[in-house]
Amino acid sequence: MAGDRGLPKGLRIRRYEAADHDQVWALHWEGVLGTTRDYPKVDPKYDADLTRLEEVYLGEGANFWVVEASDGLVAMAAVSRVDAVTGRLRRMRVTESWRRNGVAKALLDEAIDFCRAEGYRRLILDTTEHQTAAQRMYENAGFAKLGQRSLGPFTIYDYVLELA
Repeated sequence: MAGDRGLPKGLRIRRYEAADHDQVWALHWEGVLGTTRDYPKVDPKYDADLTRLEEVYLGEGANFWVVEASDGLVAMAAVSRVDAVTGRLRRMRVTESWRRNGVAKALLDEAIDFCRAEGYRRLILDTTEHQTAAQRMYENAGFAKLGQRSLGPFTIYDYVLELA
């Protein structure tokens, strides 16, 4: 599945490799600091999945993708297995200089295709109230907002895409 998916010239989607570790953390923290600086303080387990990335995202029913440019990684996204029929989109990040260029949409399409190939009937995700561009992208892709919840001072929106 991975490849260029209509990405801007010079970018390609591929599966995470151990050598990507430091760049993945840099992308992660850029996203955190640019969106909800205090989120990790509210949820001490917020980064636990990334400290065990291979275990969480490279096993059966899961995957972790990066988008590579000639000078390094510019985006990432993951799917984890919730149960036999449900995947969960996680860790969608695009570095600021590559936003609004179709990179996130290409990663989302990759994740949706992966979930269908795995036999999942639904894909779920959550995002914060601050990530309005992400909310629009998910809703334009057919995700429905299930509801909202609070996590400390943040409002979290839960979404689902029915795949079957």
